[in-house]
Amino acid sequence: MSEAMTTRSRSELAQRTSPATPAVLEPHADGLAERFGARFPAHPLRAVVVAALAGFGVLAALMIGLGLLLTHVLIPSGVGPWDNHVNAWFVDRRTPTLDTWTLWGSEIAMTQTVIVVGLVVAIILAIARRWREVQFLVVAVAVEASAFLVTTLVIQRPRPTVPRLDISPPTSSFPSGHVAAGIALYVGLAIVLASHVKHSAGRALLWIVAIAIPFAIALSRVYRGMHHPTDVVASLIVLGPCALVVALFAARSGSAAARAEEMAHPAPNEATSAERKVA
Repeated sequence: MSEAMTTRSRSELAQRTSPATPAVLEPHADGLAERFGARFPAHPLRAVVVAALAGFGVLAALMIGLGLLLTHVLIPSGVGPWDNHVNAWFVDRRTPTLDTWTLWGSEIAMTQTVIVVGLVVAIILAIARRWREVQFLVVAVAVEASAFLVTTLVIQRPRPTVPRLDISPPTSSFPSGHVAAGIALYVGLAIVLASHVKHSAGRALLWIVAIAIPFAIALSRVYRGMHHPTDVVASLIVLGPCALVVALFAARSGSAAARAEEMAHPAPNEATSAERKVA
């Protein structure tokens, strides 16, 4: 059996056994992901990996540049005192109740929590053969974590000088990994689930919760003295959302690569139908 026939047989088997990819993870016609994925026919996983690595490089460079701008230009120009004022303002308003609430707000984005929740979700999606959704979530979390770690290696910003309620991790204060991880995981999960929720009210509730979680994490991290406000803002605006953009592009590129293979080697019944139309 030829390699082309083997590849086509595997493609047909995947079509019969795997559910349809959600529309949000499908590339737009003639879009960048469509053109990029078409370069990897029969290799959708390779398209996903290459797109993810390229996106990681761009995002890491962007975050490092933003960190250098913040630490060398904005903080000396007046942002630093504002950061310190906000941190002190939260310390003056600490209460036992808020201490407990913000502890939970911080714990939902701890590394261990993200790994456990992500692993459980990935297993459930894998059992349902939702491979494209698994790839999307894995890429989102992996790109976010990698860009975060690289940035902290270059940008050595000290944590706030206020009393901290948690043990300080070895990474620097900029950016907030908790906030970015919360966006990558929980908003990413909302993107996946929204396509399966039929009622508009349910989708609205899903998005309200998904968007509220990162803001709750951001407030918790500043309240507990673990980050400056500008650290969490950078993660809310740049690191977290951009990790999702990279993951979406990678997933759509993988879909485009799979589609390119299907078009190059259509199933026998599809080819027969096309021949009949021509005749």
